[in-house]
Amino acid sequence: MITDYIRPIWTIEEVIVDCNVSKKAIALIDNIRSILVTEELRYEFMMRVPFDPNGHQVFDLLQEMRKEQLCLNPMSDESFLDMYLLNPIQALRQYFKHSIVPAHEERIKQWNIDLKELVKLKQADYSIHLNSALTALYK
Repeated sequence: MITDYIRPIWTIEEVIVDCNVSKKAIALIDNIRSILVTEELRYEFMMRVPFDPNGHQVFDLLQEMRKEQLCLNPMSDESFLDMYLLNPIQALRQYFKHSIVPAHEERIKQWNIDLKELVKLKQADYSIHLNSALTALYK
């Protein structure tokens, strides 16, 4: 007799509840939303997270998975530059694989950040966070 195992499917909200993430942990929730964008990633996360995790364990695993995704599924530099013209926030989110807010886009404009320089920094350090890159490019 063959039985099919149906693996559980977690929504973002279920991941947040199951990991005991406080609703006040806005940055952590935003990173969960930014990194765990597919059913498969949410499943993998839930299989790897310790039982009854604390916020640090959730954060550390998210950062580990972010780096893995940047290596395994990077957005090409050309795709980023093209997408940035259409939807800057989404392009930054996919390229850096972490929480991006409209203030990031505003900072890029106000600081006259050259996107090609931003791409060069990302090429030099694939796991760089946008805030670090912007700070490095601020003149």
